[in-house]
This record gives sequence, structure tokens and C-alpha cells, in this order.
Amino acid sequence: MKVALTLVAVLIGAVLIFAAARFADEIVAPLFFNSRIGRLHEENLPKVLVEGGILYCRMKADDFRFPLPPGSRAVNPVLTGGFDTVEGSVEARFDGTNRITASEYEAFLSGKVQIGGWITAQTISEGLLIKFHYFGDR
Repeated sequence: MKVALTLVAVLIGAVLIFAAARFADEIVAPLFFNSRIGRLHEENLPKVLVEGGILYCRMKADDFRFPLPPGSRAVNPVLTGGFDTVEGSVEARFDGTNRITASEYEAFLSGKVQIGGWITAQTISEGLLIKFHYFGDR
């Protein structure tokens, strides 16, 4: 019986430690240290990734995501930035005839861009040139 109670106490303690660490990383660190604890060791940030139809910018302090035009693929991403800021561009190329215009894409983005970010698009011969900026000062 004593062994079982000890095991239960250890498991409960481990869960509480995990919950406290997660709370510190997700809530406390961004508010007080302006970063995520898990990213302090990461190199080459900010960086840009494409996840499905979403362009994802990863920084030490924050993330910035926005959807690409439906039916497009991202090429030639250019990214500059710092701790919680990114500025860049990406070409959205369309393989088929299902293209959308720059104004249709900007309307599509309405309500889908995080606070602190802005996105503009202009038509190029292969699709759209998308320019973006994000400043994540909370």
C-alpha cells in the first residue's frame, strides 16, 4: 500500500511539474522575457516555412502565420527580421488556370492576419508577389 501511494504521489508531482513548465513557457516567458524559453537555444531565427497552404515565420519571441492563395505554391521566400519582427516577400505561383487577383487575395485575407501584421499583394507574370510585415510587440 505504501509503495502504491508513493507511486501515485510521484506521478502527480511529475504532472504538476510538467504543467508548471508549460505554463511558464507559454504564458510567463512571452510576457516577461519577450521570448519562448524553448526557442532561446535555436539558431538562424527568424526563418520561414511553408506548412500546407500556410506561410509560417518563426522568431525567438513570436510566430506569424497567414494563408497563401488557394491553389498556389510558395517560391523564392525572402525574410529579414529580428527577435519579434519579420519583413519579407514570397511569390505565390499557380500551376493551373485557377488564379486569383491581388485584390481578391487581399479580400480573402480579411480577418485572417494576426494583430501586428500586414500583407500586400501585387500581380506578377507567374502569380502574385506577396509582401508581409509583422511586429509582435504585445
